[in-house]
Amino acid sequence: MVLLYHERQVAALCGCHCLNNLLQGPYFSEVELGEIAQELDRHEQRLMLEAGADTPEARAFMREESSNVGLDGNFSIQVLSSALERSHGVTLEDTRSPENRNAMARPETQEGYVLNRSSHWYCMRKIEGTWWECNSTRPAPERLGDRGLGSVLAELAADSWTVFLVKGKLPAPMSRSSGMG
Repeated sequence: MVLLYHERQVAALCGCHCLNNLLQGPYFSEVELGEIAQELDRHEQRLMLEAGADTPEARAFMREESSNVGLDGNFSIQVLSSALERSHGVTLEDTRSPENRNAMARPETQEGYVLNRSSHWYCMRKIEGTWWECNSTRPAPERLGDRGLGSVLAELAADSWTVFLVKGKLPAPMSRSSGMG
C-alpha cells in the first residue's frame, strides 16, 4: 500500500503545497519561498541598475511589489524552480519548448509535472509506477485513471494550463516510519 503525502490548500499558497506534494514531504514553508522571492527581486533590480535602466518604466518597476510573490502568497515559476534546484537539483522546464517536445511524446517516461493556470499550481507525480494528481484544492491525491497521462496533459494544455516538466531525480516518498503518513 502506498501512503502519499498531501497538503491541502491554505490561502494562495498552492505553489508551496505543489512543491511539497511533488517532493512528497514538508520540504518548504511559505517563509522559505518568500525569502527566495525577495532574493530574486533584489537580483532583478540589481541587473536593471547595472544595465543602466534609468527610465521612468524601470523606476516604476523598482517601486512595484514583488514580481516573484503576490501579496496573497502566490509564488512565481522562478521561485518554485529556484527552490527545487537548490534543494534537490531538480529543474522545471516548459513543455512547449522545442527541447522538451520528445518528453511530451512519451510523458509516462518522466517522473513528474508541475501545472499552472490562473495563479494555481499543482503537480502530477509517478510513485511506484502509478501516476498521481496532487492538487491542494482536493481532499486527497487522485490516481490517474485509464485515460492515460498523455491525454490528460494534452487536455490540460488545451485548457490553457502551462505544463512544466520536472527534470532530475525526485526523492522517494517518506515512509510512515520516518514520521510521515
